[in-house]
Amino acid sequence: MCHSKFVFPSECVLERRVRSDGHADLNDETLRLFILECKDKKAYGYAPEELGIYNQQVEKMKIGVRLAEAPPAVSYLVILGAGVFAQIAAVDKTVIVIKLSFAGNGGRLSYLIYDAVALSLHLIPLPRDPNWAYTLSYNISIARPYQGDATYALVHTGQLAGQEGDSLYLWRPSSSSSPPWSERKQCSFPDNWITNKIDMEFSFYGQAFWVDLVCGVSFCCCDALFDDNSGPAVQFGFIPLPLEERGHYRNLKLLAQPSAYRTMGVVSDSFIRFVSIDGFMYPVKLKNRTVTVWKLCCDDQDDPWELEHEFSLKTLWGFEGFGDIPKDLTPMHPLLSTKDPDVIYLVFGQCHESIYKGMRKFIPCSAHYLLAIDMKKKKIVTSVPLGHWIPDQHVSCGFSRYLRDALVGPCDDKGIPIPMLKGPRLIGGYVAEDTIAMKKPRMEPVHN
Repeated sequence: MCHSKFVFPSECVLERRVRSDGHADLNDETLRLFILECKDKKAYGYAPEELGIYNQQVEKMKIGVRLAEAPPAVSYLVILGAGVFAQIAAVDKTVIVIKLSFAGNGGRLSYLIYDAVALSLHLIPLPRDPNWAYTLSYNISIARPYQGDATYALVHTGQLAGQEGDSLYLWRPSSSSSPPWSERKQCSFPDNWITNKIDMEFSFYGQAFWVDLVCGVSFCCCDALFDDNSGPAVQFGFIPLPLEERGHYRNLKLLAQPSAYRTMGVVSDSFIRFVSIDGFMYPVKLKNRTVTVWKLCCDDQDDPWELEHEFSLKTLWGFEGFGDIPKDLTPMHPLLSTKDPDVIYLVFGQCHESIYKGMRKFIPCSAHYLLAIDMKKKKIVTSVPLGHWIPDQHVSCGFSRYLRDALVGPCDDKGIPIPMLKGPRLIGGYVAEDTIAMKKPRMEPVHN
């Protein structure tokens, strides 16, 4: 393949599933494989008799990314040197967390954490305290004390036996000499957080956010998480969803997970956006199903949400570029562009709809296309067919933005750098003149 020119995208859509040794679809020649440099590989927190084995496992690993040129084309991670079952658990800027289990070890779960700034690859077990249980979520959060800081912590929510209220379990790279999850913070989530479920998490300007896509978002100051003193319980605030978006409930027998029709997150490192698609909770004709986009504006405490965009599926059919996409598909699983405030991504697929004991059952069952939609210009920027039919399998992030200095170079399917063709190639705003894949290619600024 020709590697003479490649533009590293400032954002990407990653498939949650991570390929590894033994996967039939590991060798995908349609996408370049870039191996990520790892200067520090280590396992922490396992029993003494297991630690050496896990250190050997992580030492043999190479982590890489098969990177599409731009979303919504889907990129994915690969792990070479180990047979694992793995998926992305969380991504925040330079840090990506993979939940995995090694083939043949009885299914024990671990976290593999790659940091593109520290160039580190760490392996830690999930919390296993018999006195602690998951309560609000099995998900993990990456919390940062303030914007632009490389410091971070992994945070789990749970509850200690015999303790009222919830607790936060933390792991920080700076405390790697201590057992993982030995830091605990007592906390109290707001009483008006009715469903007590966490669908997604993110950090923004020194605040950590835990989102219940049915009720609203709870948040706390990250400084409280990084305070080494035990102190009082971490205090949380609460922002309810827009009034028009309330009144939903959870029923896994009848309804899809809220992430099938809602999402929330940070756009352009500037503001928080919330997207909702109707027709999942209550019956709505296909052509009338509406996508609603909100922006969080904290200036008004009583009504902090500002309506940005609203368009029905019938309107979307008329957008420039919709073309020959079948009109019997419904929008689902919205994703945010982390870079462009005018763009959102929507999966188009099919839902299973039936009557169950006199009640409507409506659950996504297949995914066919992923669309990038420019809401301001009213056009489909691009659309890509999805190679699988599983709807909830993607995460949009800015991870690719930070990879230029973390790449060993384009590699073959075994992670070995391959020869480069002569000529300039564009990497993140720089031109690299090289004829072979070097560990740190020489960079020269691009002059306009």
